[in-house]
Amino acid sequence: MDIGTIELSVEALIGSLLALSILFAFCRSLLSEDFVSTFKTRHSWKSIKVLEQACFCNVCEILLTPSAGLFCDCCGLCTHATPPCQRRADREYRCKDKWLRNESTVRHLWVHGNLPMGVHCAACNEEVDHHVSTDPGLYGWRCAWCQRCYHNDCYTRADSKEACDLGEFKDMIFPPYCFVAARTRDSMRLHLASITPPDIENWEPLIVIANTKSGSSTGANVLSLLRGYLHPLQVMELGSRGPQDALQWAAKASPRPCRILVAGGDGTIGWVLNTIYTLNIKPQPSVAIMPLGTGNDLSRVLGWGAEPPSVLDPVKILRSIRRARSVNLDRYDLQIEKLHYRLPIQRHPTKTIHVYNYFSVGVDAYITYNFHKTRESRFYLLSSRIFNKLLYFTFGTQQVMQPGCEHIEEKLTLYLDNKPVQLPELQALVFLNIDSWGAGCKLCELSNANGEVRIVNSISDGMMEVFGIVSSFHIAQLQCNISKPVRIGQAKQIRLQVKETVPMQADGEPWMQSPADIRLSSRSQARVLKLAAT
Repeated sequence: MDIGTIELSVEALIGSLLALSILFAFCRSLLSEDFVSTFKTRHSWKSIKVLEQACFCNVCEILLTPSAGLFCDCCGLCTHATPPCQRRADREYRCKDKWLRNESTVRHLWVHGNLPMGVHCAACNEEVDHHVSTDPGLYGWRCAWCQRCYHNDCYTRADSKEACDLGEFKDMIFPPYCFVAARTRDSMRLHLASITPPDIENWEPLIVIANTKSGSSTGANVLSLLRGYLHPLQVMELGSRGPQDALQWAAKASPRPCRILVAGGDGTIGWVLNTIYTLNIKPQPSVAIMPLGTGNDLSRVLGWGAEPPSVLDPVKILRSIRRARSVNLDRYDLQIEKLHYRLPIQRHPTKTIHVYNYFSVGVDAYITYNFHKTRESRFYLLSSRIFNKLLYFTFGTQQVMQPGCEHIEEKLTLYLDNKPVQLPELQALVFLNIDSWGAGCKLCELSNANGEVRIVNSISDGMMEVFGIVSSFHIAQLQCNISKPVRIGQAKQIRLQVKETVPMQADGEPWMQSPADIRLSSRSQARVLKLAAT
């Protein structure tokens, strides 16, 4: 190789190193605070139909039609869905900071107009929205963090650049400066390394997890409305991986306790409670409920209602969670050991299912099993509580005409606290931890109706109540409060020997169970929020 070739090679190497150094400097600039701040303040646009009020575009100040209007569910900014307004809104208007480095406070983020109905000015305490009718267009100012609102005149006299104290719900909010982030992924995700608890009195942040597949679009609406009042990243959709990602926030906030709002049905709530147990989060988060399922039995018992409110008011939701008290809920281990009744008897590894509400064997589980098979079918297109109840009614009627669980007592051997129990003729056995079964049927209360020894049901005494169901028609009578269940007993240790394949369900999740030795007992407790009647 001659000298000239070597010189060319050296020059090429130097040029490559120079290009790499420029590329490295560029990558570092991308990770600078300014870039991350811009990256983390993108808007999250949703249809203004969620707001159920008249809105004006923050860019052109023209009234928005429901079909053509968007709002950012993080900061409340409104715009037309057309490119000129939306692009300008993305370019010129900031959203909430999702992550602030090297900061100990957050500044107000003022948004012009489109104030919630009935709000009062933080300066003069007069109602703000009565001016909107006389002055059409954008009127008033609102901070997207603390939710304080001002008249136009009052806003000009206020110190709008001061640090924000996060307002009424500051004890529920993760401030954007409390995160230590390892890396960022996208505008609505943050990879947490740790959380530094802020200096906020009685700080017990709220994590919101919603199953958007429950209750038509109600779950998605809950997410959109609560993102505007909390840190947007602490309000999360339940994905295919389950609630693990959301619950990492509670684990990282330790030793400070967290509250969790679960918007979904009994299955979703059980999923979250099981994950909390699996992750061994200490202290245990307390779980509140927004009922979006079909049965919503746990929600009924804890005072959150049988269905979501007709109008979703985020302020009322957050105040209710703050008012609720934390109580223990028994977690039962349902241990299933499959058997083959051949000599010698073959045993299989034990499977454990956690039960919080109830466990049942027989006709009610069979109705639920048929419903779930239909719902999982590719022909199942409608998702609404009314349609689901219609399906339940259809399968229940089928069991009246063509019973499939007659004489189920012959297929079972029951032991309560190690004592054998002689079962009468039944089509179902129900084991209750809470006094709500089959979408609100109170078996303990019905059993107490005619002056027998009264049953005092508790969700935290480690005791299961056991009842029998005669038929699917008997279920209908119980739901209409015109009959009573067959009282079997109560126990802390339950054993059930299954001799033939029978339908079962635990907290509304059904399956067909082959011969098995089943044991049911309380081993631990979950924490839930109970809402007292007002």
